[in-house]
Amino acid sequence: MGREPNFDSQMVRTSARPVVTGLVKPHEAFKFAAITGTLGCSILYLGVNPIVAALGATNIVLYSWLYTSLKRKSILNTWVGAIVGAIPPLMGWATCSSLADPGAWCLALLLYAWQFPHFNTLSHNIKDEYKRAGYVMTAFVNPKLNARVALRYSLLMFPICFAMVYYGVCDSYFVFDSSILNAWMSYTSFKFWLQQRHNYSSKVLQSGGPSTNDINMANVWAKKTFWSSIWHLPIVMILAMLHKKGQWDRFFGDPNQEELKP
Repeated sequence: MGREPNFDSQMVRTSARPVVTGLVKPHEAFKFAAITGTLGCSILYLGVNPIVAALGATNIVLYSWLYTSLKRKSILNTWVGAIVGAIPPLMGWATCSSLADPGAWCLALLLYAWQFPHFNTLSHNIKDEYKRAGYVMTAFVNPKLNARVALRYSLLMFPICFAMVYYGVCDSYFVFDSSILNAWMSYTSFKFWLQQRHNYSSKVLQSGGPSTNDINMANVWAKKTFWSSIWHLPIVMILAMLHKKGQWDRFFGDPNQEELKP
């Protein structure tokens, strides 16, 4: 935020940020970020463990330096930003267990994959703002790729959720519950991709480009996918907690079974 006030001021979604409006000066934002970042990592190091502190520090660098720098240079910024979103579940897992556990990486992959149908459709509907601000986003650089990536990672949710069952993070019922949500988001992503594939096909481009109706339909399916992603993540996380392996054994287990003694 402190590095981009001139660019953020050109976008509706970021124009009210404190640094943009002048409520906070850039140097004040840097000082605040440096102090809170240092304190946060120190607390994680002393109060949790060095691995969690290192992951936290890595995320600060990835977001504030690499991701922010790439936003005006390459569409790869979205992939780097997705890594930033995938690290917090690793931090949570490393707090009480080992990162060698496959479950940690299943959760990280889920958060990583989810960000593409979410952000790619968000950026599609405000692509003109991103372009005006000088941010290099797939939504306007390569619209077909933008929709294809959203669909690809929506479909990836299926094997990720299956892996959470396979590696013992969740019980087998999670396969069915999560598949309903994954199918919903995959369907809207598929319709978005299908419309964009048509809109930017050689035939349509040679005839003067997509019609107003075609553009509107792409916007509709982008919004549907965006809102499906908004609901998808919290619900699938809640389902994962409810279906945690062994979660209900004490309630529905065999009362006659003798408790194992150490």
